[in-house]
Amino acid sequence: MNDFDLIKNLRSEIGESAPEALDGARERLLTVMARTPARKRFRLPVALPLAGVVAATAAATVVIATSSATPVNPPAGDTPPPLSARNVLLVAADSAERTPLGSGAYWHVRKEKDDSGRLFTESWTTRDGQRWTRPVPGRDRSAVSKAPSAGYYLAPGQGELSVKDIEALPTDPEALKQQVTEMVPEAVDHRDPAFFPLLSLIAEMPAPAKVRSAAFRALATVPDVQRVGTVEGGEELMVRGGDREIRLVVDPETSRVVRANMLPTVSGGVAGAKWGHFIKLTTEWTDDFPGATERGTS
Repeated sequence: MNDFDLIKNLRSEIGESAPEALDGARERLLTVMARTPARKRFRLPVALPLAGVVAATAAATVVIATSSATPVNPPAGDTPPPLSARNVLLVAADSAERTPLGSGAYWHVRKEKDDSGRLFTESWTTRDGQRWTRPVPGRDRSAVSKAPSAGYYLAPGQGELSVKDIEALPTDPEALKQQVTEMVPEAVDHRDPAFFPLLSLIAEMPAPAKVRSAAFRALATVPDVQRVGTVEGGEELMVRGGDREIRLVVDPETSRVVRANMLPTVSGGVAGAKWGHFIKLTTEWTDDFPGATERGTS
């Protein structure tokens, strides 16, 4: 029996024949996530930079400093129920299937420093393939410029997709995992070849509800994904391998990736936070668009 069979059996047990079991898992997650955050800072282990990826893709790695995630400590004598990365991802998958991303003319992605809110990058992309971004290199940080490309990358420099391509991806977890793996022939930093494409899908791509749900379920079958613990905003997960650990914070109730220490950029490179820090991520469909400024128009 493979991982997908195990997950199908688990979903059959807790999601179909006994919905209250999944509700119980969700309640346990909410209980743990509701703990009061500890005041002391939490720093990730020192790790090496992702030099191999940058060299292979000829795309510069952008390094930004953001605040570290703060673990949530349970009250004395109150031990939270054991949770696994797989359970967190399966609850997120269920939430994703029940929660459409919304509507609007633009898919808005904002990445910023978690401690100060200082903008790292922001983009607005339409379904017909137009994109505007800021800040514009060499110009005022508020300038908005039309981008030459509106694609999304499954991995650094690999697997470019349009909005329509993303909407047409398989909704079966196994088929989705196979397809995105085939689109990324070079594994990122010697990790499981499916990990980075699936992370890209759940983190910042405008994938439909069923595609996002399938991506979470597929990610639950990827080896070496571990749960670090409950932090502000969700559950911190980690995958080891290569030169650097990749960490992300998932809110299983909203199925959103709220922070990550490494993400692909719209230009095909890699955005990486300094050791022990994260990039705060906001994604949504919206009708709000500031418009291209005179200085930022290209």
